[in-house]
Amino acid sequence: MSGYFENKVAVVTGAASGIGLGIAEHLLARGAMAVFMGDVNETNLERESRRLGLAYQGKVFPQLVDVTNLEHVTKLISAAKAFDGHLDFVFNNAGMGMTLPTEKITFDIWRFIIDLNLMGVVYGTYAAIPLMREQGFGHIINAGSITGRIPVPYQAVYAASKSAVISMTESLQYELEADGLQFSVFCPGNVRTPIFGELTPPPDSISVDDAVDYIFEEMENKSLVIIFPQIMRDVDALYRGNREEFDKTIRNLARERRENYRTKGTYF
Repeated sequence: MSGYFENKVAVVTGAASGIGLGIAEHLLARGAMAVFMGDVNETNLERESRRLGLAYQGKVFPQLVDVTNLEHVTKLISAAKAFDGHLDFVFNNAGMGMTLPTEKITFDIWRFIIDLNLMGVVYGTYAAIPLMREQGFGHIINAGSITGRIPVPYQAVYAASKSAVISMTESLQYELEADGLQFSVFCPGNVRTPIFGELTPPPDSISVDDAVDYIFEEMENKSLVIIFPQIMRDVDALYRGNREEFDKTIRNLARERRENYRTKGTYF
């Protein structure tokens, strides 16, 4: 294991559950100096930060954060930079899934998902950039989705928010790498997290630990776009290399989801 995460100061949003919590745990296990955990769920944040703080004393700093509030996000990132004078990682992870038939999507849902999944990432990214440019280094990691890379039926709202995150992250890499900044955007398929609510996660889902291990491995390789698991990398390659075959696959998925909604009220 390399020392890429040792003695580093990191910010993680959506840090009290799911992939965000896994990121915080793995950072600490790999020797991070301090992890600033931001989350909107006060109960989960208090519980998980206390648990991690007992194992990694003096390294865990929870902060109640609504990422749709620029002031909240700026305060979290500024606190991390002030801790030891440097800000090494910002994981803009907070977000929410949205898989619904079009007729159930309202404009309020559109606004909510864009504010959370896109603007929450924008705030974290643009609050961190000037601090990292001044110090000459830093790695910003944003949460995308495979739905931001390929068209997926019943996920138009979610896909729109995530494709914007991916495009922004890729553009910033080429603009700011000369200033010492590194960007990554991770694009998962199904990961077994609370994003599924009370539903049982789909059978092709992977564990949080497997997801974070892969994210960290690709971060060390300075990968810009990180897609997982392998089945999602295969689908992404199919979309770009054999559109006719991809279209057949996705139309089958649309039919399957349509029938699942009709008979079970959910997409799987």
